[in-house]
Amino acid sequence: MSRLSKSAVGAVAASVSLLAIAAPAQAKSEHVTGGHATVRASMQISAFLRSRGITVTPIGPAKVGNGAMTMPMVGGTVSVPTMGGTMHARGGLEYSNGSKVVRVSNYILKHHGGAATLTADVNGHRIVIATMPSPNVHMTTTSGTMSGGLHISAVWAKTINQLVGLNVVHAGETIGQLSMTIKMG
Repeated sequence: MSRLSKSAVGAVAASVSLLAIAAPAQAKSEHVTGGHATVRASMQISAFLRSRGITVTPIGPAKVGNGAMTMPMVGGTVSVPTMGGTMHARGGLEYSNGSKVVRVSNYILKHHGGAATLTADVNGHRIVIATMPSPNVHMTTTSGTMSGGLHISAVWAKTINQLVGLNVVHAGETIGQLSMTIKMG
């Protein structure tokens, strides 16, 4: 092999090695195997529910206390390290003002492109409950955390307004904070 050919082969080998080193790590998909999500209602929402005589009762494994609801995370798939994907919670809430009842269950959080959307089954229909524009995310190889402010959707605001018979909740208002920890495996 000529000196020029050996140099060319060496340059190609070095380039391929550098590409392998410089290539970004591929996102890895992981299944959600556990964890919990807590939604802490804003002071305004808590006061609103009390002043309107709306009772909040947990459904299934959800727990309610001190202005917050906690539910177990039970499934979904996320990408490491972005936590992009879909995460499922079990349980829910029942809101009642004595004559009207709204059941909210089967919460699903979808996180893509730096924003998250929270949906749920509301009286048997899946709707968007809230959005989380810029959640804070931290991941390790076995777990992840996400937190941020929840902004009420137009359809959920309309549902609440129908429950109380007044136009008092508006799309985009902050309704609380979500903090979630997931386990993966």
